[in-house]
Amino acid sequence: MNPEIEPVVPEPIKYSVPWKLIDNWIGVLLLILIDGTLFWFSQRGERGQLVQSGLLVIVQLTFLLPVIIIFAYRRISWRAIGFGKFDWSTLGIGCGLLIGSYAVILVHNAVLVMLGIETQGQEITQLFGALKSPVWFFIVGAILAPLVEEIFFRGFLFQGFRARYGWVPGLLLSSAIFGLAHLDPAALIPTFILGCLLAYLYQRSNSIWPGVILHMLVNSLGLCSVYFMTQYPNLIPS
Repeated sequence: MNPEIEPVVPEPIKYSVPWKLIDNWIGVLLLILIDGTLFWFSQRGERGQLVQSGLLVIVQLTFLLPVIIIFAYRRISWRAIGFGKFDWSTLGIGCGLLIGSYAVILVHNAVLVMLGIETQGQEITQLFGALKSPVWFFIVGAILAPLVEEIFFRGFLFQGFRARYGWVPGLLLSSAIFGLAHLDPAALIPTFILGCLLAYLYQRSNSIWPGVILHMLVNSLGLCSVYFMTQYPNLIPS
């Protein structure tokens, strides 16, 4: 009789990063301080002036401070963030998943409207209506913000949490922080869903570029759609 052959169980993939888990939580703490400062500033009624000036670029770049400080202290190369090549099929998968995500987000927004709660799109529409020029808002929102946020939330937070907790808990945890960091309860679920999608793209590619490209696409389409509605309100049936 042939001896029974035991099935080979593959060992779980071990992920590693050149920084410690405590660095991730320090980064989150610094993010809270930055977000809190910006929220206090926005409550002074100067938000409209900020989003139509070049200062918005500097404000957005402050979200890189936690990574800059930790990487300088640990003497870590920025290549660890994940600026490598990627398979373009990953981006195709992301676009497919994005369509499914939008279906959930549309249902979410419909529920908010039924409950009389202002959606993120409505808030941005009101902001556009108060702007003399949306140029800086477009530059930061469509180009700079996706790059900065992918570096911090996926390249830094997701990688660090993945190395300690595994990729699924890391995906959920970094996406929850991503949603909370936007300081908009109405946008929490849509932003969390987007964060999960972007973290999944990083998991497949180990590169931030698929997430950056898709993030830019999402923000660009969203901002252009809202701006179009503010410029041509009569074309939208009431």
